[in-house]
Amino acid sequence: MGTPYSAILTLMVTAGVINVIMGIYILTNRAKQSMSKTFVAHCLLSAVYIFGSALELSAGSLEEITFWIKVEYIGMPFLPPINLLLIMYFLGMERYLKPTLRAGLFIMPLVTVALVMSNEMHHLYYRSITIRPELGFLKVDLNAGPWYIIQGAYTFGCMFGGVALLLLYWGRMKSAYRLQHITMLVGLLLPLAGDFAYLGNLTPQGIDPIPVIMAGTSALYMWALASRGLMNVAPIARDNLFESMSDGVLVLDMNNRLVDYNPAAAQVMPELSTYSLGRSIEPLWRQHTDSTLIEETDSQSTQETLWEKDGQSYYYDIRASVVRKKGGQETGKLIVLIDVSERVRLQQRLHELAFHDGLTGIYNRTHFLQLSEKLLAESLLNGEPLALLLFDIDHFKRINDTYGHDVGDRALLHVVGVCRNVLRAEDVLARYGGEEFVVMMPGLSLEEAEAEAHRIRNELVSQPMALSAAPKGFLAVTASFGVAVVSGEAGTDDWHDMKQLLKAADRALYEAKHAGRNTVRVANRTVLV
Repeated sequence: MGTPYSAILTLMVTAGVINVIMGIYILTNRAKQSMSKTFVAHCLLSAVYIFGSALELSAGSLEEITFWIKVEYIGMPFLPPINLLLIMYFLGMERYLKPTLRAGLFIMPLVTVALVMSNEMHHLYYRSITIRPELGFLKVDLNAGPWYIIQGAYTFGCMFGGVALLLLYWGRMKSAYRLQHITMLVGLLLPLAGDFAYLGNLTPQGIDPIPVIMAGTSALYMWALASRGLMNVAPIARDNLFESMSDGVLVLDMNNRLVDYNPAAAQVMPELSTYSLGRSIEPLWRQHTDSTLIEETDSQSTQETLWEKDGQSYYYDIRASVVRKKGGQETGKLIVLIDVSERVRLQQRLHELAFHDGLTGIYNRTHFLQLSEKLLAESLLNGEPLALLLFDIDHFKRINDTYGHDVGDRALLHVVGVCRNVLRAEDVLARYGGEEFVVMMPGLSLEEAEAEAHRIRNELVSQPMALSAAPKGFLAVTASFGVAVVSGEAGTDDWHDMKQLLKAADRALYEAKHAGRNTVRVANRTVLV
């Protein structure tokens, strides 16, 4: 009744059916992960190999056996590289699986299939296939050819590579995924042992044990798939996610010793290395910032920190949160370093523009008026003089019209540069509007303020702006000045209002322009009040 190996055939068919069911199960769940798609291919090709092996074992002639051997090879050569791909997906190594590498893994199996299908023409895979007459049922002796040995070496290479990767990543695997890891490892080690037994003629009657072993490994995969969500997530996908994060992440224990870090953290702290693991992070931390490491662990904490690296300054939001066990016990800290340099610099720039002129960098009119009111109040309170200089560049429109607005901008910067070299630290320089500038000079009398105005005017005359487009290679940039002063003495007729003071200086500037420009005029209080 049946063949002498009915039990073996039953196990084979069972393994084939399990693989078909697993493939259908994953397909009907519309799995989109690369790992899931690869696993479907593994299931279907395994089923082809297993059913082909079963039908070979139950064949009634040499021709049938040869045919079913060819069917087996439609699936069998592709399984080792597919297993290797599955493991790499499982371990989160997708970044290494470039299209060329994935395609390259299947060149050898494709050549093997072609050689097996045409073996009668060249005998490169099997030198001969003969019936073993001493058995009571049909079984063949397969005399290996040169490509059989090459394919065998490739098969073992893929399988050993998969085992090596699983062992290498063993210590990085979270305990929650350890059973899936073991499943993958056993799914490789059992067929590997079966291959060695088959090649060493240690199997009964020389029967290939792999299809029988696959009944066990397929059941194991089915259990992992149904109860452990094998295809729901690539477990060390945590590594893939962790390593691909653009924000730096440091994992610390409760004593601030480094447990793990991602590549982005190594960009923030270039000194990080495997040597740093298990050591306190604080010495490395202090190399980059004066801010202390966040110690609060009751809840998530955030602080903005100035960060120095490679001689440049950056800004990071440092976010710390607690790592807890299921029972709530604190086991460590997660430090996330988020680069906010652009945001901080934009805020600084906006703040600067609120108080400074965008072109020249000196105070703008709005901020100057705020400061001048304060300086005037202090002057009146302390009984000290306060001088105001209002001046503008002579013939500025002509400069713009003749040489262009870029040269006009250069002229404005040139005037500011000259003024900065002349003015005192306590003087307040601002751009009042267009080509017009204003200076507040605390503590100067009318005569002293007039002298300072002449000094600035003379410096501008003696320092023309270099300009290759100008007739002599330089451009004369001069200015006209109006001066008004609050004496600060009680009972005088000084201007006690900044608008009046500015109006007095503006009238004096108007007189300087009508006097021929490039000159200084002082406000006459008795006329302007």
